[in-house]
Amino acid sequence: MKPIRHLLSALCCIPIATGIAHAQTNYHLQVVNNQNQPAGNLSVRFVEAKTFERIEKKTNASGALDLVFDHGELWIGSVGEMSNCLWVENWGKGSASKHLTYDLEVWERENRILPDRSTIVFKKTPQKFTSMPFPDANHCGLKVVVKNREGKAQANIPVTLTCFALAEQFTGTTNASGECIFLVPNKNDFEIDVADILSLEWVDFKDESTARTAFITYEKKAFTEKQEGKYTVQTIPAGIKPSSSHAVVDLTIRKGGSPIANEPVYLKTVGGSIKYKGKTDATGKVWFMLPLKTKYVVDFTFQRDASVLDLSRMKGFATMGKTINYIPDPRLENIESFIPRVKDLVALNVNDFVTAQYPSSDNEVDLFLKWGNKFNASSKEVVLEVGFKVNAKNKKVSIPKNLLFVIDVSGSMSNENRLELLKNTLIEFINRMTPQDRIGIVAFDDQVYKVLPSQFITNKAAICDIIRALQPNGGTNISIGFEEGLKQLSADKKANMVNRLVLLSDGYGGDEPEISINLAKTYAAKGLQISAIGVGYDYNTVLLEQLATIGGGTMQMAGDPSHYSQAFLKTFDGIIDPIGTDVKLEILFNDQIVYRQLLGYENAKVNAGKVTVDIDHLFPGLQKMALVKMDIINSTPAIEKQKVVARMTYTDPVSKKQKTVEKELNPEWSPATGLLDMTLDMNHKRMMAVAIVNQSMKLMAERFAAGDKAGAEKAANGGVTQIQKLFPQAIPADLKGLFEKLQEYVNVFEQLRAEP
Repeated sequence: MKPIRHLLSALCCIPIATGIAHAQTNYHLQVVNNQNQPAGNLSVRFVEAKTFERIEKKTNASGALDLVFDHGELWIGSVGEMSNCLWVENWGKGSASKHLTYDLEVWERENRILPDRSTIVFKKTPQKFTSMPFPDANHCGLKVVVKNREGKAQANIPVTLTCFALAEQFTGTTNASGECIFLVPNKNDFEIDVADILSLEWVDFKDESTARTAFITYEKKAFTEKQEGKYTVQTIPAGIKPSSSHAVVDLTIRKGGSPIANEPVYLKTVGGSIKYKGKTDATGKVWFMLPLKTKYVVDFTFQRDASVLDLSRMKGFATMGKTINYIPDPRLENIESFIPRVKDLVALNVNDFVTAQYPSSDNEVDLFLKWGNKFNASSKEVVLEVGFKVNAKNKKVSIPKNLLFVIDVSGSMSNENRLELLKNTLIEFINRMTPQDRIGIVAFDDQVYKVLPSQFITNKAAICDIIRALQPNGGTNISIGFEEGLKQLSADKKANMVNRLVLLSDGYGGDEPEISINLAKTYAAKGLQISAIGVGYDYNTVLLEQLATIGGGTMQMAGDPSHYSQAFLKTFDGIIDPIGTDVKLEILFNDQIVYRQLLGYENAKVNAGKVTVDIDHLFPGLQKMALVKMDIINSTPAIEKQKVVARMTYTDPVSKKQKTVEKELNPEWSPATGLLDMTLDMNHKRMMAVAIVNQSMKLMAERFAAGDKAGAEKAANGGVTQIQKLFPQAIPADLKGLFEKLQEYVNVFEQLRAEP
């Protein structure tokens, strides 16, 4: 068990990055282990955040390292296995030093990506102890002592221990001595929240019974806040100083090259539900007092995700200054054009939201059948789950790959920690590649960055260091990143290899889509393949699909960060040799069941007693789930004898022989009366929710195109209501963005109604 550590750093100031000529920073690093002994011979690597130049050194026998940074603006360093633990800002001339404790376990705990709290329904457990209770075999005691920077006890401060594993929050309030006492289950990890500061510190209890004390520095607010609708509005006194819990954030907003006055500025808390609103003064400035250890995304009235304010590394008394360019999005300026056209809609794949994993076996392909409910005398409808899995152990050898990743690092990639999770997925993928494969990386926001020249994968550690240094910021200009990636891949095209560009973006930017489309046509004619992964929920599906279609690749949706690995796998299915072609899936049922709808496939063919689906190819590791919704005629116990059959046929691409896999399932009768819940399974609910979104979006677009704004609004509202009924307490994290996208359309219609 690690002790709770209270770290108070010196004033952390991030000035506006304008680039100072001949900058030089003399940097001294001292590394010790968790026993405070020198950590010698440790690998230290720095990557410059814009040029991605990488340098590698080692600490000496005393655990020290001296470096001179005479170029570059921001160097991000890693020590041993502690990634991105050093940040050296090289804006002018001077010196800097860092004393670092090398403790991988503590580092990983402090940098853990936490769940989005707004998607969790926490059980509230009040704590009202006046003295430390005696710990037992299953509980630990914790006294939280809250004082300000002068050491004065802070009374009447709310303190919460949040446990994600238990979905439980233990709440209390400090007494006159600034103390708040808890008795909590051991074998759990807890975030210590103080007032509105989430995860100000943390404490983990192992399999033990103990009593401990945590000392927290917290300053009461020297400013006022009020709620205006869904936003928190702050009134900040002139000359306010940062506190141990809040940073002073000074933003300058420019539009068309000049500061803009009286412009609303909105901040979204990444991983939380709090939103702030401010307005620029006559000089284009706006100030906020923001809780530390958090990231914020900046929005404007007609621009989303304009920039990122990263306070996640800040501790102590911190200030931040930043200039942000406001570039209005034409879709938002003309709000009616924000509603999608019918021809621009592409149905979401419900399987992108399935989290269940079917078991593997020695079979090449396995089929799975499962009823969503039992049958009884009152049953009028039923849901049947039909799934299959291609077992990965049958993977055939694929040809070497020459891949060029073009990665969106705009401000929107901070939402839901998208970029951090995407980097983790990309690193995982690279670790699976071989020295015969090649990789190159280009990144873009409103600029383009040549991150990694194309190279064979011989030094995975160096490649992973560079990937970890990617940081989200700025606007979105797809075409400049796309063009640079295509140029690099074309120049480095290799015979007898798969030459493929993979674009990872939301697909919306300030440039014209036709620029990227024409680039795709030009380079596809040169033999390059193009795939696209749509990140988030507001990506330009039509553009990304066109790019992938022109380039002969695939387009996948990775809306929720938890699906990035799945999207990567699907994207590279086209690179791996298939184990089956000309695939057909048939579902056969008896005459007491009437087919109504198939969720999971768009190309179902229905005949009497049979549904047939064409599937392109079977690849190792491929898994799919579908739901068949059916009506029941005259439900009696005899229905148990009426089996349902799932049959898959496919052609072996080597032997050219056809293979067949079959699975049977009989209905299960229940003597209970009344309709049973058809969607007890969470994955069934997820699939139905995605189907609701698809249907609502299509109906909304059709009604809007016909001039029926009221009908279009009703369709969007109906989708929101249905999803809320499926998930009455909290929308699952992986569906939250999708739900919010539908809710945004509802808000647009409300705005249209309000206009004269």
